Amino acid sequence: MTIGEKIAMLRKEKNITQTELAEYLFLVPQTVSKWEVGNGTPEISLLPKIAAFFGVSIDDLFGVSTLEHAKDVVMKYSVLRDEQSFREAMECLNSQMQTIDSAIAKKIGNLVEMEEEKIQLEALKMHLFLQQSWESAQNALEIADELVRKTNRMPYKLQRLQLRFMLGKSRHDLQKCEQDFRDHSDIETLQIYFELLIMVEQYEKILELQASDNSVKMLMMPPASENVVLWEQCVLAAAKTENCEFVDKNVNLILQEGTPEEKFDILWEIARLYKRKNFPVKCEEAKRQLRSLLNELTFSAYSYEKTRKAIENL
Repeated sequence: MTIGEKIAMLRKEKNITQTELAEYLFLVPQTVSKWEVGNGTPEISLLPKIAAFFGVSIDDLFGVSTLEHAKDVVMKYSVLRDEQSFREAMECLNSQMQTIDSAIAKKIGNLVEMEEEKIQLEALKMHLFLQQSWESAQNALEIADELVRKTNRMPYKLQRLQLRFMLGKSRHDLQKCEQDFRDHSDIETLQIYFELLIMVEQYEKILELQASDNSVKMLMMPPASENVVLWEQCVLAAAKTENCEFVDKNVNLILQEGTPEEKFDILWEIARLYKRKNFPVKCEEAKRQLRSLLNELTFSAYSYEKTRKAIENL
């Protein structure tokens, strides 16, 4: 629908003559008539006055649908990437979805079309969150790079590795991590290498290295508090591959030498493993240990209760 056709439709809906609209705009009736038959369009300066006269938005005057408007505000955030644009887009999407939900509940309008429009709005909302997440992760990666440069500390190295993986920047990282380990074989380079193998779900590779690679064996033997993190990664890989024999043989080292956080993380995976394998006695023992660790960890009251319920549901 052209803007002239839209003006004609609004005018007839409200029983307004071309002469009345022309007088309001200080024009001759023939000008309005030309717009309506497609022989010209209103000047831009007149659009706000025409929209106000009919009680509609300029978007409505141009025949822009609510879905098109939602796409526009999401695109605006894609360009500006600021908090105000994000809030504007999110408010627009939520408002439109609430309107559709209300109409569906009252069975007003074409239900099939409204359901389809809601699906498209939800897809736009997902896209909006993904853009924001990517932007936040990119900013976090820049900070992680700077922290590693300044301190060379292990926690920041692991966080940087995770952020690069999230952003799809780790295509060559696996080869680099392996080479770093070969060039400087120590617990730190091996931990980083194992961590990336876990991220890409190459669990069998971790167990293979632990069993047959001499450089890895030298760092992991004898088991001690210094290398417990490597054993934790191996036990996690074993739990993921359902290698119960390896888990049963090596979990005690982590329970003796690991931090409460390390113990909790590995026991959680072990409990899930025993549940999958239908070992109820072992599963219940892991759950008992998880419950006892709860008081050693720092939780808010809400998180404590949520975690406790999650343990019971294992």
